Amino acid sequence: MAARAGTESRKKTATQRQKEEEKREKAEKLTAQRSALQSRLAAVDALRSGFTLPDLTGAAVEHTQYGSGTVEAQQGAVITVCYGTSVKKQKLPFVVAGGFMHLQDEEMETQLSQLDDLNRQKDSLEKEIQYLASLLSDLERA
Repeated sequence: MAARAGTESRKKTATQRQKEEEKREKAEKLTAQRSALQSRLAAVDALRSGFTLPDLTGAAVEHTQYGSGTVEAQQGAVITVCYGTSVKKQKLPFVVAGGFMHLQDEEMETQLSQLDDLNRQKDSLEKEIQYLASLLSDLERA
């Protein structure tokens, strides 16, 4: 009986070692994934830094719902557009990239669409990195 208890103790220790090794391997894999995502995020941020929002003050625009309008003011990414008797505040680059508003300058529209795409990529990568960080944190606590 004593020999059996010793064998069970060794098996448990081997099982524990195996679980620890699996935990370590999983942590290494998650850390590598997070590192790769952080590199991609840095690349996206570098591309984003090359874009600046154009000043659209005075620009004529065409909105799919409100019709023709003129940009009266711009504060950062928020533009104030006068559509006849109504005034609307809208956010760049979303309103252009989403196809809700069209500018006379097609090149500027393309740039705003590219910036919106980069913003979406950035948000997605940040969420993935946060998720991996929470998995690593849970793994460390286990």
